[in-house]
Amino acid sequence: MNSHFCKVGKVSPNPSKITNLKDLEYKYSNFIEEAYNVAQTDRSLSDTLFHEAKKLKQKILNLEKYDSKDLNAAF
Repeated sequence: MNSHFCKVGKVSPNPSKITNLKDLEYKYSNFIEEAYNVAQTDRSLSDTLFHEAKKLKQKILNLEKYDSKDLNAAF
């Protein structure tokens, strides 16, 4: 079997793409504000910005759910 195209175990996450919770919340608020500002002039851009904000909100909620400070281990 040729593993020429197999990337399993060979690809690691890019640390420069990993952002912290504060950065995501800042980006989320900027998307929401910009979407609100252009809602009357360009509806398609506003919808796109709201969609991106929704995806960021989901990432924020996932990070908050798995925040290590909130994990309580019972020993």
